[in-house]
Amino acid sequence: MPTPFARTAALALALAAATAQADTVVLSDHDSAGLVAAMELANHNRQPVRIELAEHGLYVLRESVDTHQRLGLPTVRRALTIVGHGAEIRRYSDTEFALIEVAQGGRLALQDVTLAEGADGSVVNRGILHMDGVHITDASGSDAALRNYGTLRGADSSISYNTLLGVARDAGVVQNYGHMELARSQISGNRISGRDNAIAASALLNLGDAQLTDVTIEGNSALDMQPGQHTLINLGNAQLHGAGIVLRDNWPDNWPQETPVARMAGITAP
Repeated sequence: MPTPFARTAALALALAAATAQADTVVLSDHDSAGLVAAMELANHNRQPVRIELAEHGLYVLRESVDTHQRLGLPTVRRALTIVGHGAEIRRYSDTEFALIEVAQGGRLALQDVTLAEGADGSVVNRGILHMDGVHITDASGSDAALRNYGTLRGADSSISYNTLLGVARDAGVVQNYGHMELARSQISGNRISGRDNAIAASALLNLGDAQLTDVTIEGNSALDMQPGQHTLINLGNAQLHGAGIVLRDNWPDNWPQETPVARMAGITAP
């Protein structure tokens, strides 16, 4: 983990870059400390900050920057855009921590980036999150790979090949408690198992307002079959709407649990 001096130096460099490039910070490949520093900068900047990652770069997170919240990157509290250019942000640690969280009042736009091997909820949104060309993969060890309490809009993205095993409470690869819109995207190849009669959704557990458009949901599995495991689960007063949805090779395939409102138009389920 970078020393306080190194973190301070990196933050100073990020500040200089932002001043020189109109609040844009351009990072070199493998500069994980610079990514942390630039995100800290964004939390202290009145103007939106834009972070440009190296094309097809790799940013490895070995330690949590916030041991209380167990996060690999600083919580987003103001306005931030991260442009990945095909880069990957990956947890590489025996310690379980999520990759990124957006606080209430925070705004984050993620573009063309892969978020890999997060734990305890790879991505947690309590503010406003836009995902364009984002891939959430290889998450493990929690009840969700993506958890939304705020407003989330995603397009041309995927939540795939995440593994959540032995969850003891209600779980879903994607959990939505707020407002979520997902378009032209995939939820695929995920594996989840529940115990103690937990409700487990191999794709989406919805307790908010969700709109799925042209979304493919395939190859997901909820193992250790018990009552209350489905591909899509809609609970309480939640609203689940959709169009142009393809469901294929999911287990179980008795989707969705329609309680109380689930309007899924134009579904194909070969």
